[in-house]
Amino acid sequence: MTAAPAPNPARMVEFALRWSAYGCGPADEIEHRFGMSSAEYFRRLTEHLDGNPSMPLRPEAVEAMKAVARKRL
Repeated sequence: MTAAPAPNPARMVEFALRWSAYGCGPADEIEHRFGMSSAEYFRRLTEHLDGNPSMPLRPEAVEAMKAVARKRL
């Protein structure tokens, strides 16, 4: 059995930004789009945002996404 490929971090950030005003998206949509649980999605999103995101992001947008991720974990 092979593991599913890791989702593109930029796609994860785009999704979180689009849904940030609504809690960063429903769990079933996250599972459908990224093939992982919402907990795994938010763990990976946080890791990406804590590192060096590949796209320029406003600090307040990063903090908003991280705040939602903390609530959802």
